[in-house]
Amino acid sequence: MDIIQITDLHITRDVNQKKHDCEPYLRLSDILRRIKTNHKDIEYLVITGDLSNDYSPESYIHIKELLKKYTFRISLLPGNHDDYSLMKMIEDDQISIETIDLSNFNVLAYNFDTHVPGKVSGKVKKAQIENLKDNLDKLETTREIMLFTHHPLTPIGSKWIDKHMCENSELLIDTLISYKKLNFKIFSGHVHQEFHLKINNIEFFTTPSTCYQFKPCSDEFTVDENLSCGYRVISLHGNLISSEVIRVMT
Repeated sequence: MDIIQITDLHITRDVNQKKHDCEPYLRLSDILRRIKTNHKDIEYLVITGDLSNDYSPESYIHIKELLKKYTFRISLLPGNHDDYSLMKMIEDDQISIETIDLSNFNVLAYNFDTHVPGKVSGKVKKAQIENLKDNLDKLETTREIMLFTHHPLTPIGSKWIDKHMCENSELLIDTLISYKKLNFKIFSGHVHQEFHLKINNIEFFTTPSTCYQFKPCSDEFTVDENLSCGYRVISLHGNLISSEVIRVMT
């Protein structure tokens, strides 16, 4: 089974609006069509934040209209550009802010809401960490854990991004490391680029935006004009989880 992660859509009320020589609405529409065409085994789509770029009700309506063209189930997380109440308004029997259910695959998935209204930086809520610990303590056979966040939990090597670190991320990481018999994979957005890091029993991934990209390892804000938009495929094979980024040429 495949799970697709898309992130940082940055849709506005004007579907023709451009930003950094990119039309986010057209890019999102194209990526969704390609996902449907190229991934027959997809069951879930996880959108890890920044659905909107202007906090407008219209932006969320545009997104919902695109998503309703497809049958896969959809899980949403808010990002720093999102209005949580407006995001909740597009929930229905297909689109939800609830974590995807992978219990049939002996995998635990968990959404961490890291967005803080009015701030670029994120925060891992201590109550969410305690809730995760309660779930982990109840596990009997599951060894693979997937976490979804908007903000990455580690520095990615870009100074202008890393100065807005996710508060309490070290507390969460230390908690996960303490569960030595479990394997954790954390999939995040926010940074508009691909990144991977392994620390002990944790692997950290970030995923390209569906629109414009940021140049990796840059000290200052820089749009990457060489890399195209993309998404991440997370494949479950029994108890094994593999992942790859797919770039979409436009």
